[in-house]
Amino acid sequence: MEEKEEAGVMDERIYVALGREIANNKSNLAWVLDNCQGNKICIVLVHRPPQMIPVLGTKFDAATVDEELVRAYREKQKAKTDKILDEYLRICLRKGVQAEKLCVEMNSIEKGIVQMISENKVRKFIMGAASDKHFSTKMEDLRSKKAIFVCQQASATCHIRFTCKGYLIHTREARMDEVRALSALLSDFQRLVTSQSSANLDQDSGGSKRKSEHDEGEEEERTSRTSSSRSASTLSYFGGSEASSSVSVMEEISNRSSPPSLPRNGTGHDNLPD
Repeated sequence: MEEKEEAGVMDERIYVALGREIANNKSNLAWVLDNCQGNKICIVLVHRPPQMIPVLGTKFDAATVDEELVRAYREKQKAKTDKILDEYLRICLRKGVQAEKLCVEMNSIEKGIVQMISENKVRKFIMGAASDKHFSTKMEDLRSKKAIFVCQQASATCHIRFTCKGYLIHTREARMDEVRALSALLSDFQRLVTSQSSANLDQDSGGSKRKSEHDEGEEEERTSRTSSSRSASTLSYFGGSEASSSVSVMEEISNRSSPPSLPRNGTGHDNLPD
């Protein structure tokens, strides 16, 4: 099931990187056409925009030349690259293969290839292991810096074959097991980060609630202290001696309103009528 899902997101075309010199790349293209029959093929050529612009027979750095001259010269060179790609397509057509073309613009050929593999989710890729002049029947290792860089840096999901002068020199298998393991590890990490973020939000929410309750308690306490202070201030405002006099007057009124106590014995008792 996983393989079907992976196949659904990855390109099943065979991408073939070739150089600008058609004569030096025909043998590698012939190997591809002979060994990849029945597969869709896409010819890739990395176009490096020229940094030196010819002006009146002398080349100058593009940064020092008029922008219009730079643009015109670069468009001319880009058109040449398109013609080279069209010639490769004609070679394929003569072999009965309907191929496609892809031009990648970048100053570095090897970095352009690695980026192209990543952006297009390329699953199968073929490129030269070295120029034909370095070929020998005992050749087993990559001798091109570009090939070594691509072999080391290209996506692990891509199966890469390196050829030289029409011979397969080296194969870098796609490391799908490592990709699945890294993918699972990344998923676990993302779940951990998500759960930790949720816990932090809950903690912050509880802390804010407790802080709010604490602030409300302090506010009530301040209000109570303020009321007591105002009461004391009011009493002080009317004067301490006047307040005491008022209390004495109230006590005297209370005593006067109390009923007189009747004598329990003595002359007063004898004078009562029968």
